[in-house]
Amino acid sequence: MFPLCEAVEITPVLRGIAPYAAWGSAVKYGDWIYMYVSRCEGSRSCSVVAYRSRDYASFSEVGVVLEDGLTAAPFFWGDRYYLVYVDRKRGNRVRLASSREPDSGFSDLAILATPSSFNAAEVDLGCNVYVRGNAVDVLVSNILPYPRGLWVLRFTPGGGFIGAWRLVAGAGTPGPWHSLHNASAYRVGDYYLLLSASNDYSEKPHRGYIVGFVMDRLYDVEGAGKFVLLDASAESHRFVGRRAVLGADTPSLLMDGGGAYLYLSVVDREAGGPWDIYLIKYRQCAYAY
Repeated sequence: MFPLCEAVEITPVLRGIAPYAAWGSAVKYGDWIYMYVSRCEGSRSCSVVAYRSRDYASFSEVGVVLEDGLTAAPFFWGDRYYLVYVDRKRGNRVRLASSREPDSGFSDLAILATPSSFNAAEVDLGCNVYVRGNAVDVLVSNILPYPRGLWVLRFTPGGGFIGAWRLVAGAGTPGPWHSLHNASAYRVGDYYLLLSASNDYSEKPHRGYIVGFVMDRLYDVEGAGKFVLLDASAESHRFVGRRAVLGADTPSLLMDGGGAYLYLSVVDREAGGPWDIYLIKYRQCAYAY
């Protein structure tokens, strides 16, 4: 089955909660859907705030879990909750924090990597990690310099660095594949799905897309089936109620039974912001791209 056949519903879930941006990472712990939101006053001033919901769409704020953090990717291991994030004010390094509670008490365990590990001046992360065995993978993007591309950062739950390698470079050509970032990999049945944001910075206003790779083997992007899942501007009437050029960031996918729930942030490029978080509910089908 392919989980992302038709977008049956687009719903705003967290709108107007930050003057500059809200970028969220979703995960299900027990009966709760947690959203770890990078709530930003400006491009370099972000805290991570926990929200939670029982119905995928109605989120309530729990509280600040990190005073300085961008794109916090959550996971659970053993008896602890973890967040991988970028410290926006302390050198743009990738850090690992943990807590015994999902919504409070997070403290740093380790610095996993610096921007130089990815030939970058600034980095950002995907919203979800991929765990297999004793290794955890998070996809890293070089925010600067352009064009943005994707790297794999592999580490242990205890904060030990295993390795980092380039996965795919941004195309740099105009269109949906211009500049890849905020990507995550998922296991779907007997194949793998990688979803990435891609904003076309070749011309203004910057048009945003969510693109995907369908892979028989994890990270086999060369042999993957590639597709454009979402042209946010083409669906602008469903997001903002009118025609507009929209940017798109931070796709975060949850799958539950027969439904697929994709959280992402969009921004009205012409209005100037802010970035708000939306939910797209997808219908699955018995074929893939």
